[in-house]
Amino acid sequence: MNLYATPHEIKMALADGIREHVTSYDDILYRLSQRVSRMIDRHCFRFFYPQLETRYYDGDGGTELWVKDLFSLTTLSYSTNLGQTYIDFTANDYFLTVAGARHGKGSYTLIVMNPNALATMHYIPAGSNSIRIVGTWGCTDDREAAWEDSGDTSENNPLAAIGTSLTVNDADGADLFGIIPRFQTGQLLKIESEFVELTALNLTANTGTILRGRNGSTAAAHAQNTPIYIWRTPADVKQAAIIQAVRALNRGFQGFGDTRANPEIGQMFQMKALDPEAQMLLEPFVWYGD
Repeated sequence: MNLYATPHEIKMALADGIREHVTSYDDILYRLSQRVSRMIDRHCFRFFYPQLETRYYDGDGGTELWVKDLFSLTTLSYSTNLGQTYIDFTANDYFLTVAGARHGKGSYTLIVMNPNALATMHYIPAGSNSIRIVGTWGCTDDREAAWEDSGDTSENNPLAAIGTSLTVNDADGADLFGIIPRFQTGQLLKIESEFVELTALNLTANTGTILRGRNGSTAAAHAQNTPIYIWRTPADVKQAAIIQAVRALNRGFQGFGDTRANPEIGQMFQMKALDPEAQMLLEPFVWYGD
């Protein structure tokens, strides 16, 4: 589902609206968050979760190649025969940059060839499918912090490749920032190179139900005590998702009407749109490239 806000995070933002221990709204909040997350993708023309994928680009014979939200690179290859065969570049042959900034913190958007490298090619061959990129794609504002160490480990001995129950040490313990619980339904987790989605959680038993091999990754066995990492959506994107999910929840309470009037206090609330504050939060993330 790749939620940008978990049901727990939405409930916490509601203050006294829905108490933390009330679970009767969890299913609808899960679905609302999924719908709102995809709405944000469409609004921004990009996505904010990691996706393992191979992409192909047409080269123009130059020394730069613009790409869209490359989170991490596995291999960069070039072809001089229109994609029939490929040769891998070495890591010294190019620079990964954020719009030209080599030390930018966000997802990479521009690959620049290294003129001093000893590679066969110092430029990007022209032609269809002349560049192949194998990597993880997705927009983040901080590559180093996007996968947060949960401080916990897989306690299955081992977690089999077909296993759907994940056991941890302390499911409702604090995360690195003191937020409780560290694990929440709807999170995307990483165990070694596999992505798993947490769909249900038993805080008392310290177990969770997981979907395996998500977002292009491959399900694999993991030894006991393997660290677990939690994907963190950019904070402003998360807040926009929370705001919009609460707005959608309120529309449901009023029968999905376009407006809600309160004659006693002379106010009318427009509800059928992307919230203005959410739009403001998302504006820096809207993709205006090709």
